[in-house]
Amino acid sequence: MADEVYRNVGELFESERFSQVNEYPEWKSESIEAVRRSLEELLEKREQQIEEGLNEMETRYFWVSYVLRALGYVYSVAEMVPDAIEADEQRPDFTLFETAQAFNTAVQYRGEREFFANGLAIVRCLAWDASLDEMEEEAGPMNPAIDIDRYIRATGLEWGMLTNGRTWRLFHRDTSGLMATFYEVDLIAALESGDADAFKYFWIAFSAAAISAKSGVDPIVRRLLH
Repeated sequence: MADEVYRNVGELFESERFSQVNEYPEWKSESIEAVRRSLEELLEKREQQIEEGLNEMETRYFWVSYVLRALGYVYSVAEMVPDAIEADEQRPDFTLFETAQAFNTAVQYRGEREFFANGLAIVRCLAWDASLDEMEEEAGPMNPAIDIDRYIRATGLEWGMLTNGRTWRLFHRDTSGLMATFYEVDLIAALESGDADAFKYFWIAFSAAAISAKSGVDPIVRRLLH
């Protein structure tokens, strides 16, 4: 079951390294199980709302924000990116930080590129289970990954996440412009499987512990990069 919940599209992660990820010391972290159980409880609590359908704002508030907290992030909402021309221009739904201290240091630089200097990633949310490959805009269909690439370029951050609540995609700065190189996990399938290893394939790419460096050691996701 575990290998059915993820896709390594365009080999964002180098195949041989990724095949050995279960040998990484972080894979055996006891804290992962606590995160999995907390998200299982959240899914049970949100079951009725999900069945009724969540729009973009509801997905962001009722699901994604809780998932990000469970994954260990401190986050800021709808921060203006440095290249924004209009104040109401589309903004990242979340900017992720490792600690409250990192966020507090950034606050004085709001609206400037320096705000993102200690950040980890940006997140773009869509409505629940919406297509991550195409969305309708006034000008016609577009790939929402375009937003991820633009935010990464504007902020200087290394990582971007695109999610519809169910499915999560991780993009890297070096290949985000291709829009077809990403790591993807079906979070709901991982949770509903009851398989601890299936959930670990989500945690090893999307948790704060996976994206932040520790004591001079590269984060998991950087070690996996192609």
